Amino acid sequence: MIEFRRSLPAYKEKDLLLKAISENQVIVVSGETGCGKTTKLPQYILEYEIEAARGAACSIICTQPRRISAMSVSERVAAERGEKLGESVSPCL
Repeated sequence: MIEFRRSLPAYKEKDLLLKAISENQVIVVSGETGCGKTTKLPQYILEYEIEAARGAACSIICTQPRRISAMSVSERVAAERGEKLGESVSPCL
C-alpha cells in the first residue's frame, strides 16, 4: 500500500500542497479522479499536524455527495492508516 500511495500524483505534490495550506486560509485542489485529493491530502495534513504537536486539535472534514461515498472513503482512509473506522477517521453522516 505504501508503494501505491507513492505512485499517486498527490504524493509528488505533497510538499507544495502543505506549503500552500500553511500560507493560505483557503485553497482549491483540482485533479483527476484517483489522484489522491480525497484520501491522501487529508492524511498528509493530519500527519503534518501530528508532527507539529497539533494533531489533537486538528479536525479535517471531507464531504462527499452521497452517503455510500462518504462511508467508502472513510473506510479506505482508515485502512490506509492501519486503523479501525472510528479511531482517527470517522464518517460524519
